[in-house]
Amino acid sequence: MAQIVFIASAFSALGLPIIALLALMLAKLTTGMAARKAERRFLAVLIVMTLVTAHTVMMQNAAWLIHTTTLSLMVVGSLWIPGQQTLSESNDPFFAG
Repeated sequence: MAQIVFIASAFSALGLPIIALLALMLAKLTTGMAARKAERRFLAVLIVMTLVTAHTVMMQNAAWLIHTTTLSLMVVGSLWIPGQQTLSESNDPFFAG
């Protein structure tokens, strides 16, 4: 039983942030119809990561800083990292999303 708890905590502390950042990169790097699907997946992962971060902070879990940092990277990264379609059309160099 202790191994299951360890695996769940390791996945929560390391696996979820990696999945969240991969969803962000996929949403920014894909084009066409795949981009729409990737953006929907990113939104779903963002909602899950928000709920997990809120739970982690409320329960005073040790991984709260990792989750909060990942959530902030997802929000700022979605605005700051240029997408494939808007890269050539954007006139604003700071916010390319």
